[in-house]
Amino acid sequence: MAKMTISLPDNLADYVARRVASGRYESASTYLTELILKDQDHRKLDDDEIREILRLAEESGISDRRIADILLETKAKLRDHHL
Repeated sequence: MAKMTISLPDNLADYVARRVASGRYESASTYLTELILKDQDHRKLDDDEIREILRLAEESGISDRRIADILLETKAKLRDHHL
């Protein structure tokens, strides 16, 4: 097992200490390990979702729409969803 030393701003260090004090985690290391594992799972999900989107796009064939029209539609959708 590798040993790492990290520095956190006081407010984050206090937060980690409170999470450990809650009794759910044995130590700051246990808490951070769980966060990293969750991040890995989330990233894997993102990668899988992207692969699925690309697969569906390839299967949909060639579009007769112009790129400019697609971009305008996409921007409008993002604006409508406040993104």
